[in-house]
Amino acid sequence: SMLLEDGPRARGAVTSAAAMGANGGANGGTNGVSHEDKSLLNGGASLDEVKLEQLASPIIPRSPQDYYKGSADVTTAGNLSKTKRYVERERLTPDANGIVLALVGLPARGKSFISRKLEGFLEWRGLPTRVFNVGKYRREAVAPQESGRSNFFDAENKAALAAREAAALAALDDALAFLSRGGKVAILDATNSTMARRKLIADQVLAYGKPFVVVFVEAICDDGEILEANMLGKVQNSPDFWHLTLDDALSDLKARIGKYEDVYETVKDSEGPYIKVFDLSSKIMASHCYGRLANCILPFMMAIHVGARPIWLVRAGTGDADPQTPGESDRLSKLSNAGRSFALSLSEFVHSRSERYWSTTGKKKEPTCVLTSTLPRAVASVSYTTIHYEQTSALNPIDKGTMGAGWWDVECHGNAPPWEEVKKRHPEFYSSWQSDPFKKRFPGGESYMDLVKRLESVLIEVEMSTRPVLIVSHITVLQLLVAYFRGTPVEEAWKTSIPRDTVMEVSPTSGGGFVWEEHPLVPVPLRSHDYGMDIEPESPKGKRRVSCSPEEVSGHEPVDDNREREAGEMKRLREQ
Repeated sequence: SMLLEDGPRARGAVTSAAAMGANGGANGGTNGVSHEDKSLLNGGASLDEVKLEQLASPIIPRSPQDYYKGSADVTTAGNLSKTKRYVERERLTPDANGIVLALVGLPARGKSFISRKLEGFLEWRGLPTRVFNVGKYRREAVAPQESGRSNFFDAENKAALAAREAAALAALDDALAFLSRGGKVAILDATNSTMARRKLIADQVLAYGKPFVVVFVEAICDDGEILEANMLGKVQNSPDFWHLTLDDALSDLKARIGKYEDVYETVKDSEGPYIKVFDLSSKIMASHCYGRLANCILPFMMAIHVGARPIWLVRAGTGDADPQTPGESDRLSKLSNAGRSFALSLSEFVHSRSERYWSTTGKKKEPTCVLTSTLPRAVASVSYTTIHYEQTSALNPIDKGTMGAGWWDVECHGNAPPWEEVKKRHPEFYSSWQSDPFKKRFPGGESYMDLVKRLESVLIEVEMSTRPVLIVSHITVLQLLVAYFRGTPVEEAWKTSIPRDTVMEVSPTSGGGFVWEEHPLVPVPLRSHDYGMDIEPESPKGKRRVSCSPEEVSGHEPVDDNREREAGEMKRLREQ
């Protein structure tokens, strides 16, 4: 390496040396470099001490486009990889043995909402997760009639401060013990409003002696409407306010918030990894979040919100193929007449409930978000509901590999997979599968855990949606979605019954959960032009075709002679 003077004179020396070297040294042994230039290049050293081949290296031909495409030079371990920030990234990128997500924020900012949503999602993903609410520890140590009052949160109240710190450390001890027993994510739900408190948490985790990582999740909310709704929900549900009138409770809560505002310090870069959530997901900011944090927690947190909308889950309509017929696959089965009747009933249900939702909210009506598997029966099930839908293979049934051909391709006669038939036909596999039904794969196929990973993007899209959602899929997929929305153990989803011709409706709650309802659909009699009606999967041009040819009626005769005319009109309307 060489030290070069700055300025035109020094730059000219370099250019001259390089050019003369490339020309083969036409002016003699010094290659045309003057003594003055040699001094500039060599800091006054003799020419013999300079490796002239470095100066005379050929100029690499470049085109202007090379610059815009980016350097093609192979990255090497240099000084940039030794910076403090990069070293920190290397430390945090591998998935930690355990993560402590420590919430930060003033009261009524949505911390508990975020905690519950994260717990449900991560548990569903197969990551043992638990919320440790510091307020609960505080109430167990000091009665809420005392510890719930605003003066208990005054920084000058030393006895109360000590009690609150003891509650926080007790919750943290339990969180670390949970991670030590095999837990993956411990969520510390508390205000953690000062740098001193957060440092105490980080120091305690470090002193625990295990490779656990602390990530602070700060909830920041300045939206007046959200704050009012959060405060109202808190005083109506928290044990701290049960014995107060609504007005007194709100007044006391606002006084508590004021006590916290006096000492509040936002999370800074120097404190380590963090995620900041603004106004319950209007904006997300993250620092030093890699590995599992980046690929699942962050996308989920960007999706969740407090908006209300119905979500409908339903099995695809009955097909015209018999799943118990040897050698016959029902994967390409079209709807039977019973399936078409179901599709009509589903259409009436969705339109009716959608109208009720939009009229209740007073918002401008938007199309329902409709997601189906790629199987023809699922697509045809929404043919009377909408012409705007999205097919996704993520909603296709579990891949059973070499099993199920001719007796369990997709459809099941009952409301759950035919496990008894599996046991009868494949006793060795069934015995092994029973040891861990969630993780055990079908031979050459998927496990329920694999299916969860496949469904993650769909679930995030559903959480992100601000309008009604309709999902049409199959038993194994719906078993897992039901586990998420009902908050039941995902490891036991394989037992869940999924009724046919029934809409399972879930509605988000302000607390982060869901309300569950089931609506059995009443069959709608088929009209003449409904016989043989199927929507085929998307053509190469993205258009859908309504099929009503006599060959596809499957032996059912229309009740009048106007079938072709009515089918043509239906096709025209649907294509519009």
